[in-house]
Amino acid sequence: MGLPRTALSSRTQKTPERVSRLPLRDRLLKILNTVCADVPEAREVFAEFLEHNTYNEQLADKLLDLARSPIAWNVRQVAVLLVENQILKIDPEDWSAFDSLLVRLQLKRAPGLNLRVSRSVLKEGYSTTALKEFIPQFRRRLQRLNRFHMQVDSWNTTESALRDFITMSRCDCKLTLARYLFSIDDVVNQILSQLQVSEGRKDVDATEPLFVEGEAKHRLSQLPDFEASIIHHLCDRSRIYWVAESTSAEINSLVEYPLTTVVLVIKPPGSDIEFEIKRAGLRSPQSLNVVCIRDGAGVPPSHRLDGGNFQWLLQHEAQSASRLSLIYRLVHNKEAPVPSYASRSTIYSIPNGNEAVQVLTYFTEPEAFGEGFPQMRQAMADCVRAFTDEGYAKLPDLPGDLGLTVQFLGLVSPTQAILNGTSSFRLDKLSTYLLPGGASRYFEQGLGARYSNNEATAFADSLLDEVLGVYQPPSARYRSFEEYLAAAFALVENRARADAVFQLILQQIGKFWGTLVGVRGYSRGESFVARNVGLKSYWQDGQWQVRIIFMDHDSLVIPGSHEQDFNARDALPCMRLDTAYIWGREGGMLGSVGHLRAIYRPDDEVFQQGVALAKKAARKAYKKTQRQISADPNLKRLFHPTFVARLPDWDPLVKGYLRCKSETALTDWKEEMRGKLVSKGYQDHEADEYFEALDNYRRFLAKQSFLF
Repeated sequence: MGLPRTALSSRTQKTPERVSRLPLRDRLLKILNTVCADVPEAREVFAEFLEHNTYNEQLADKLLDLARSPIAWNVRQVAVLLVENQILKIDPEDWSAFDSLLVRLQLKRAPGLNLRVSRSVLKEGYSTTALKEFIPQFRRRLQRLNRFHMQVDSWNTTESALRDFITMSRCDCKLTLARYLFSIDDVVNQILSQLQVSEGRKDVDATEPLFVEGEAKHRLSQLPDFEASIIHHLCDRSRIYWVAESTSAEINSLVEYPLTTVVLVIKPPGSDIEFEIKRAGLRSPQSLNVVCIRDGAGVPPSHRLDGGNFQWLLQHEAQSASRLSLIYRLVHNKEAPVPSYASRSTIYSIPNGNEAVQVLTYFTEPEAFGEGFPQMRQAMADCVRAFTDEGYAKLPDLPGDLGLTVQFLGLVSPTQAILNGTSSFRLDKLSTYLLPGGASRYFEQGLGARYSNNEATAFADSLLDEVLGVYQPPSARYRSFEEYLAAAFALVENRARADAVFQLILQQIGKFWGTLVGVRGYSRGESFVARNVGLKSYWQDGQWQVRIIFMDHDSLVIPGSHEQDFNARDALPCMRLDTAYIWGREGGMLGSVGHLRAIYRPDDEVFQQGVALAKKAARKAYKKTQRQISADPNLKRLFHPTFVARLPDWDPLVKGYLRCKSETALTDWKEEMRGKLVSKGYQDHEADEYFEALDNYRRFLAKQSFLF
């Protein structure tokens, strides 16, 4: 919901009448005691916090010590948020107070107004290490939770405000200072406590190009030290991670199993970066299952291992996504809006109760798999037949139960990957949640829980934090989820921010798609479908910003070092699918832009301006990509020399073809172009394939003519 559901949440707990007659001071102490009943030293410090309406250095020191100490995690979380509240009470021009505080946070090695903050903050998204320029950015980041901090007023704080404040502390990723106060070992142990773990083996692909590992290392090198250490621990020893019954499905959890998915996401404390474990099994008694038909229809081949991934598919995705990431960076000198593969491991064993069993045993023996074993085995036999009929492999005829398992596992080879730089806020989910009834869909249908008006408000605020980056909650009293969202978007600052971010996101889409088309690449819609595209707020240059992230590139195709020519006949229908999943179809699916329009609610003028900006960005990226391929040796070596030489030939063909207004003119033009193509080394059949593609996809090419 944006705030974890807890027993002390004012949104769900009713206070007995006899408690309500207690003095407010006693009621607030009672709330604090529910958090730290077993930590006497924390009770005293938390009570002392309510004594102060101004910054108190001694109190801040005590809170910092509590946050660092080996006590209950939830107590440490509250201590972090309390010290953030204290810091926001420091006079913004009290440089000495901030200087002392930053030393205690280990962001400075020694006190001194002329000494700079650690350079590590630059990787965290701050733009400066000069103390007096850093402090306003530092305060700005802390102020993101002002809607909670402003409600805390020493002993005048309401019970509801205190409960909400404590509940907010459960969102580790929102606690800015947690990254400086929680040790790496403590964070990793907290993550592992919410998962099941089994054995795996590092997946080594002998055919994998060197740039795949190079991209992974490059992206890891861009991470701040805190996040880099966490993902290093997760990737160490090739462990396999599985969802547990206790794993949360609530947004902004430290470990989240997002609703309707089979992935795990890790949102480190105080971080705007997300890691994804793809895939992490099912929450049902069986972590993995086999499905061939669901709801009367055959499932896509990649979904037949229910809850898991195929090795060859992950290998393909790692190569394709890494190639595109490298191309994008070489062209634009900035990171591509795609995640990178941090590690990939084949699954050696699968959780089974309190122990784990080997994969072969799990899928072969009824006692190891458990309930539903006959149905699973029938689905396995159906999948093997389907894979064979579809030409995925020629399988040896292996008899018996074990033979069937070996055939199936030989085709799928269950494997798990850890991705760096994803977003759990997928467009389809966001647009659904931000529509009327979104709170009900999340709480009741998703989490299976009742919710209050306060919880719906907090849920909306959390979503708008993410999609706007900078967000001001409305002061209007909550009447319905729809009215609250309308009031939020009606605020002048939110409306202006929503319009600006919407147009920026459309430009990012145009730039990414223009780059992909510039290298004659496509994804058959898979990289652009709303369920595979997410939004992420991030801290950069000392400001909250928003970007789009394109995920799940298992259908991505980019010509490599062996393709000599642009296969327009096969590529154009796939490119057309990409544009359909970006822009949608008339009277049909929304497309990612349609979901973005539902999320940001721009008026028609702003929307049309966004479309124009997207096309301009796409054309610019398209042209720049093709220029760079010819000019940059590092980029050129990713492609076949003939492909590079022929790359400029397609655009003049499209422009000339679209100018032909009669059959006679078209026939004459084709003959002229055939001669030119042959003179450049094309075979007659290659020219015919170009003309066939132009004839078959004239309407599509006309719509994309702004590129050429």
